[in-house]
Amino acid sequence: MGCVRYFIAFFDDLAKSYNLRLICPDRPGIGLSDDVKAEDQQVLKWPDVIEELCDIMEIPKFFIMAHSAGAPYALACAMKIPQRLQGTIYLVSPWVSTTVANNFKWLQYVPTPIIKFTNSAGISLQQMKHGRQPYSIKPRSSGALSVPTNSEKKQQLGLAILKASFAENLAGANNDLLMCFERKRTFGFSYADVNHPVHVFHGTKDDRIPISAVKWMEGNMTDCKLTLIEGGKHSLFLRAEVVDSIFKSIAVQLHDKSSCRLCRIFSKCWLLEEAEFSHKERELEIQRKVFENFKKNVKRKQTVNMMKTGTSNIVLDHQRSSTDKISQNAELLTVYSYI
Repeated sequence: MGCVRYFIAFFDDLAKSYNLRLICPDRPGIGLSDDVKAEDQQVLKWPDVIEELCDIMEIPKFFIMAHSAGAPYALACAMKIPQRLQGTIYLVSPWVSTTVANNFKWLQYVPTPIIKFTNSAGISLQQMKHGRQPYSIKPRSSGALSVPTNSEKKQQLGLAILKASFAENLAGANNDLLMCFERKRTFGFSYADVNHPVHVFHGTKDDRIPISAVKWMEGNMTDCKLTLIEGGKHSLFLRAEVVDSIFKSIAVQLHDKSSCRLCRIFSKCWLLEEAEFSHKERELEIQRKVFENFKKNVKRKQTVNMMKTGTSNIVLDHQRSSTDKISQNAELLTVYSYI
């Protein structure tokens, strides 16, 4: 909740290694962005902001990567400004509407002021559900006071980002939360309406967004690929291998053989090899989906035909003698047991 521009600090070095430029705008009421009343905040207005920003910065096309509550905003861009999007949309631990997924439906009975308070106090929704206290950031032992490890440095960076964020404006974070639960208004579209290619990364240990929610996306969206990360939690966007996979995929899609030095010298570079591999992998994925849909259609037709056969037998049954009825009923029993 509450995306701020400081999040770029986590990924900047990695992005530069792929020659990518990251832009992370403050959402309404967050960071240096002006406040917007909860009733006036609309997901489908966000693409207008992004388009204006890209016009000012002279960026004709761009890729989108979003985490958690950023998913509806990212997909809104696919709905309103698809001509500005380049390649796949990448979603990490994406929020899915409670109208189609059983995530925090119990919150519809919680008054809005309580939700706002818990969010402002830093209490997670899962803690609120189970009555747990907020996690302590104090060291649990004297060993924790030793030389900082990479994970500790990452935590220090995270705390620095939080401190910088709280020093500015975070009023919009509550509106983000209310937007997720569609308290004031709906998203204005369904994820199923999105035709743009989407790649979802989701952790198997995510305690905020259930796996059933992202599987709904995979099954109901036109072009959605799901990658489950074993043991991954809701903070999946901080895992280097996940972000590296996304940046590499973007770099592959942007690769231009004619302007690549290595391609000119060796006829093929590692990015081109990745591009060819990704293309083959995508073709196989499309073939798999076509085959699965074909099997579903065949099974559906078989079921319909069997039901029609059973109905016709019932009609004929009334025209037969009582002895025939017993025999026919036995046949029908077999048919319906099979269905």
